[in-house]
Amino acid sequence: MASTRSPSPGGSDSDAGGFDFMEEPSSFRPATPPPTIRSYKRRKFGGHGPPLSPSSDSVEVGLVSGHPLWGHILYPAAIAMSRFLELHSDTLLRSTDGKGKGKAVIELGAGGGLPGLVAALEGADQVVISDFPDPALVNNLAKNVEMNIEKKEGIAETKAMGFTWGSTPAPLFEAINDASPSSAPAEDRKFDLILLSDLVFNHSQHAALLDSCLSLLSPSLTSPQSAPSSTEPLPLPLPEIDLSENKLTTPAVLCFFSHHRPTQQLIEADLGILSLARARGWKVTRVWKDEGAGPAFPEDEGDLCIRGTVHGWAFTRE
Repeated sequence: MASTRSPSPGGSDSDAGGFDFMEEPSSFRPATPPPTIRSYKRRKFGGHGPPLSPSSDSVEVGLVSGHPLWGHILYPAAIAMSRFLELHSDTLLRSTDGKGKGKAVIELGAGGGLPGLVAALEGADQVVISDFPDPALVNNLAKNVEMNIEKKEGIAETKAMGFTWGSTPAPLFEAINDASPSSAPAEDRKFDLILLSDLVFNHSQHAALLDSCLSLLSPSLTSPQSAPSSTEPLPLPLPEIDLSENKLTTPAVLCFFSHHRPTQQLIEADLGILSLARARGWKVTRVWKDEGAGPAFPEDEGDLCIRGTVHGWAFTRE
């Protein structure tokens, strides 16, 4: 079966009303293939982490089958975000002084969870990989964690969890604080980095998604973090925009996406999350653009150049 979906569901789109978060019209997406495993080759553009061993030079990503939330696809945006994390792991994932603990990272709407897995492997201290609390999605994430992370020394403690955007974040805070002394507050630590990979198509959920980002993210420091410089050369060609000088630090939200349905109306709706973030006080900065990423749905209609480009943005609070 072809793993495609209709490029424009018309009146069933989430902005036009009638689109339920968990249900879609039968004509929206044809049947999907059986569960698959995709292999991600690490550090295509280089990186600043320790040398890779033969057993850790790839990430195996299990993908579910036939799920209404499209968990059967390894999206180009997830791959691009993972590349970005590898390039900037020294400021986004590890401690800035090289002595303290690494960062606490959460991926929302994770699908197969590739960016979260890469964050764990590239130096984060604690990682939560979350998706809608559906057993098929969460169990698949747990298997991916077990396959790639568990029983590896020096790798971040990584958990797969269900989470609905806009709901209470308390269980997520507990997941990264359960090693703290019993007298420590349950919400002592928040997340330094939030990963949003290919989530903007769900236009009706932009507000809930940003609500969760605000509640989950650590407060900004009173003074900017100093980013360590690296003399390690980065191989070329790199995507058109990337922070190769490591100017981006945490706390931050990374939001990477493609425009799968390239009509003007739906592109503007996708970009609505950027406008909403600005309206809510976030500083929104473009950090990545890869026009050669390729489309998530090759057999769909519409401008291939638009569908095959991944855009990356960072949300920070000053």
